[in-house]
Amino acid sequence: MGYIKIKKHTTVTTGTSAEFDLVSADNVGMVKLVTNDVVVSYLSGYKVTIDGSSNLTQTDVDTVLGAIDKMNGASGPAPVLSLSSGISSTTMASV
Repeated sequence: MGYIKIKKHTTVTTGTSAEFDLVSADNVGMVKLVTNDVVVSYLSGYKVTIDGSSNLTQTDVDTVLGAIDKMNGASGPAPVLSLSSGISSTTMASV
């Protein structure tokens, strides 16, 4: 199972010491920009919304797609991504 790591914004207080969030790179159906957030939709009917500390852009979508492509079928350490604004949270929900 492949994951990508997305670096959190340095000023975000999460109550944990995590410096990044993990996002699955498996069974991805779509990655797109929705209201300035990057949304990763899965074939299972779930989605992960990556909420930027400020507005994310199409370049961030391309960065996430590139990392997912790199992890497709791979094993080993996941790449750590730094998006244009850092992220404040990732949330999972059904589509």
